[in-house]
Amino acid sequence: MIKNFIKEPLFLLMKMYKKEEHELRKQKLNVLILSQGIKAKTYRDLSLQLALQTEYSQRRISYLLTTYRKYGLEVFLCLQKRPKNSDLKVIKQVKNKNILPINGQVFLYKNFFDAKESNLFFNTLLQNTQWRHDTIKHFGKEIPLPRLTAWYADAGKVYTYSKIKMELLEWTPQLLEIKNRVERFSNCTFNSVLINQYRDGRDSVAWHSDDEKELGENPVIASVSFGATRQFMLKHKTQKELETITIDLTSGSVLLMKDKSQECWLHQIPKTIKPVSTRINLTFRTIID
Repeated sequence: MIKNFIKEPLFLLMKMYKKEEHELRKQKLNVLILSQGIKAKTYRDLSLQLALQTEYSQRRISYLLTTYRKYGLEVFLCLQKRPKNSDLKVIKQVKNKNILPINGQVFLYKNFFDAKESNLFFNTLLQNTQWRHDTIKHFGKEIPLPRLTAWYADAGKVYTYSKIKMELLEWTPQLLEIKNRVERFSNCTFNSVLINQYRDGRDSVAWHSDDEKELGENPVIASVSFGATRQFMLKHKTQKELETITIDLTSGSVLLMKDKSQECWLHQIPKTIKPVSTRINLTFRTIID
């Protein structure tokens, strides 16, 4: 089967197509978008199907697909079983985007949501989410969590962490829109989301892994950020010689964690004394029955 590797999500390509005025670049974007809905075993089969959907010849299709490099897109097509040497070089570049050096995969996609829609989602979530302020027991004392939370999920999808059983809430239209877009991009299906509100720099989440039994083995977690930028840190559970990884989660970004990232790594959002406004984080996940 032919596999497509695209740095930017499909919705961004469609937005670029609508704004593009240069005819050649518009043609390239058009066939690139159309190619995402086609399953083909060979490159020739793909170009034939695209030719049937457009007025372009197969030769023209091949040119439009293999020469596209606008806006820094890393776009190419290759055969999964026997990629060409030139394709192997690009595959290596794509794989090197993994933030983790070993034992798992974590990918950061900045500007997944543009500034306008990120602000819209942030304000809607801030006002309409049914926030709760839970407490945890620490040496016999009830201590409030340094953040607000909410749990939205399909019916019957219960989640418990740190001995806190989350109250299940029904999906809202805004959450479903965000979820659907992340699902299309990640090729994963999620049935729940844990939402955290970090009100200021004093709010945080300590070192932990999302490895509860409800999530199954090697869960895929998609973390969406709106609002203020906060640091996200990762450290290996056993190999202490590995450096702690620190990245900035900006508004509109999506962090995709998969493979053994939860089994082998811890992550946190640390407190900060720097003035920082509110951040809302949505971690989409799949609860296993």
